Amino acid sequence: MKRHRNLYEKIYDMDNLRQAYKKARRHKGKKFYVLEFEEHLEENLVQIQKELKEETWQPLAYKVFTTFDPKQRLIHAPRFKDRIIQHALVSVIEPIYYPIFIHDSYASLKNKGTHIAVDRLTMFLRRHEEPIYVLKCDVRKFFDSIDHEVLISILRKKIGDERIIRMCQKILSCGGITKGVTLGNYTSQWFANIYLNELDYFLKHELKVKECIRYMDDVVVLSESKAWLHGIKGHIDAFLKTLKLDLHPRKQEIFPARVGIDFLGYVTWHDHRRLRKRNVWRFIKRLRDFERFPDKVSEEHITGSVMSWKGYAQHADAFGLNRKLTKEHSILEAAL
Repeated sequence: MKRHRNLYEKIYDMDNLRQAYKKARRHKGKKFYVLEFEEHLEENLVQIQKELKEETWQPLAYKVFTTFDPKQRLIHAPRFKDRIIQHALVSVIEPIYYPIFIHDSYASLKNKGTHIAVDRLTMFLRRHEEPIYVLKCDVRKFFDSIDHEVLISILRKKIGDERIIRMCQKILSCGGITKGVTLGNYTSQWFANIYLNELDYFLKHELKVKECIRYMDDVVVLSESKAWLHGIKGHIDAFLKTLKLDLHPRKQEIFPARVGIDFLGYVTWHDHRRLRKRNVWRFIKRLRDFERFPDKVSEEHITGSVMSWKGYAQHADAFGLNRKLTKEHSILEAAL
């Protein structure tokens, strides 16, 4: 396996830092911390370059807050300067890892995503006549459980520049964190994908699994043999333990595909697709809140929410549902 050396200089190359700054400010151009950084843009980029070159850079303390969309999550948000540095790092390691990810890994990657993953699931289903069975599982507390030493050993398989390894260690341990990767770091999605790429290779190359989809730690495997899937589940569980991970005890199941596969916001059959019920009810509640408190929500926010729904619903058989919602909620009529 080829190991890449002499990469670190590319991170603090000024062109790379400028591109990283542009990526970090995307959709945040009016934030005060971005405007503050831009007041002395070149000086700040030169300072970043100096700290990286001399390896004196240390990430600052996170801004910690909680989100509830849809479930409670603790977010550790890096400072703007550290976001730039993380983008600069990813721009160097992305060309190394993107080509070696399997085709059926779909999370946080260019030209991938939930809709393409669900389309791929539909394609798999249509290859088969009934009956076909599904193994659906995910990793228990995946982001919180990523082991730093295991991750670093995985990174070293491809990265032979110890300066980058030390940089990754600084990001991982920021804030005194000794286990897991923090939601909010741009690097976390990449570290997570690199970590579970080990599972992808195990499934594809060791177990010869042909029809599997991974979206971060959510895994779906299809087969005409229910017994074979039980064996695969045991192999997945055993392999995850070598990565110091465990399958979620309540989120591992084997069932016939004819009941529908609830995956990535949709319930999918071989000939149609429905929206997940709880997502529908959540949107209806949001519409009712808009109608009950019209003075508390901006028109821009309402439009954004409706267009987001439209983008989600158009990937399912939801014509009848949207027509019903439009009749019941006039706020939808302009967008749908």
